Amino acid sequence: MFWRLGYLSLLDPDEAHYAELTREMLRARSWLVPLLNDAPYIDKPVLFHWLQALSVSVFGQSELAMRLPSAFAALALIATTRWAGAQLFGAAVGEGAALMFATLPLTFALANVGVFDMVYGAFLFGGVSCLLVSALRGREHLQYLGYALLTVAVMTKGPVALLLVILFIMAAMCAGPRIRKVIGSLHWTGGLAFVLIAASPWFVWMWATFGDRFVSEYWLAGNLWYFTQPVVFSPRRSSYALYLRVFVTAFFPWCLVIIGAAFDAARRWRDGTQAAPERVLLWLWILVVVIFFTVARFKVDYYIFPAAPACCMLAADAWKRAVEDRSWRWTRASVAVIAATLIAGGLISSVALFQINLGLDYDALALPVALAVGGGLLMWELARRQWMPPPTLTTPLVTLLVVYSLTVVIGFPVLERSRPTAPVGRWIARHTRRGAVVGAYHLEDWRASIRYYADRRVTRLQEQDEVRAFLESSQTAYVLMLREDFAALRESGLEIEEVLRRPAIVGRSGKYLRRQVWGDLMIVTRNDNPEAWASTLFDTER
Repeated sequence: MFWRLGYLSLLDPDEAHYAELTREMLRARSWLVPLLNDAPYIDKPVLFHWLQALSVSVFGQSELAMRLPSAFAALALIATTRWAGAQLFGAAVGEGAALMFATLPLTFALANVGVFDMVYGAFLFGGVSCLLVSALRGREHLQYLGYALLTVAVMTKGPVALLLVILFIMAAMCAGPRIRKVIGSLHWTGGLAFVLIAASPWFVWMWATFGDRFVSEYWLAGNLWYFTQPVVFSPRRSSYALYLRVFVTAFFPWCLVIIGAAFDAARRWRDGTQAAPERVLLWLWILVVVIFFTVARFKVDYYIFPAAPACCMLAADAWKRAVEDRSWRWTRASVAVIAATLIAGGLISSVALFQINLGLDYDALALPVALAVGGGLLMWELARRQWMPPPTLTTPLVTLLVVYSLTVVIGFPVLERSRPTAPVGRWIARHTRRGAVVGAYHLEDWRASIRYYADRRVTRLQEQDEVRAFLESSQTAYVLMLREDFAALRESGLEIEEVLRRPAIVGRSGKYLRRQVWGDLMIVTRNDNPEAWASTLFDTER
């Protein structure tokens, strides 16, 4: 979680955007209102920015400090998964679930970026876990900790946390008298009322301060429109199958165990065997999260992350039962599919890695070798045990840890070379006056990190006339653009000169095996800008 946590420059668009909000809040001492370009930016509650601000205050402004809340939240969520799994299914399942969750690709990704979702997931699932253990194990007072965690989840990402829990309760109440009795043992009415009241001060203050603007920019644009997605909010369209693809890839390989367990559970239900309440409630939580965000029209890959710990608990439980009982044949088959997928992934990636134009050296072959060897060892274990899963998760866990280690050692430098915004932004910070405005032409995907590293306002430029007007507004104006746009503008008669260029991945080609298209990110200015030539005459970065 912490290895090379500060190595990569901040990612676009969200991570750099949130880091900029935190920095401006700290600079202006605006503890209740996020700021962007020194103006209120009403999008999310402030708790996550408080955590980032605390980290920056202790460790200084850096990529590491901006990401520490996510890394610590990942550790907390691993511990929560272990505790809840042990309470509901026993210590062995709890430990297996924690290890599975720790090695999900989506956990690896979100633990290493400074965005809301790992912190939000830790609070939300922490609250849900406390409520489930309280209801299923008769520990009445534990539910109050659950409501407190739900409160900070709402303070982290808004009312969607409360809405998901309400939908979960409704689904549980419809799941039959046995589940209804279990879930009805909790003080839902008073608890949810407490969450609503305890989380409300910031929302009430913002509404009192900004009035209709808070309603339109937060309640509508920041919440309702994510579900309804009018064109004025976003024209982007996502497939309803998006989260099926996310589940299969971002929850790999344990998603395959879940699928096998679902088939086995369905077969047993058909034969008249009732599932334990623990399993039913975890399945309901997963379904509520996935279905809710599938129905919502605006989709982002990691929105279903709060379902991941429950998936890992069910997967660990299913793996344990398949080890002990040969009748769990679909779960046993899923382990063989994991082994086969790892072998196939190793063989395919040994070729694909060098065809996607990332500029990798041959040491990158270690990654497909690790996949193939890990899959082969797991297949050998299965064959040796007459296709019963091994009693421990050692082989797939070690395989995944090796793959992630190689990603950090080999992949991080490649990713950093492909993203030039940090060095370009730092050049702007050194060579322009504070308060200067920089233009970004056709660079919407990189605008957030350019703004963060330049520490200057960045104006969005979409048309050639806008570039012309921006450069004419000041003799010392700078504009960032890609090399092909630079050539097109010069051909149109605009008198501009290159100041700095950096190689970058500027696009992708192909349908299935996507090749990276390399180009250059450039800083350009008017050809009569005296400051540009004075500042770059002896600048080795040029």
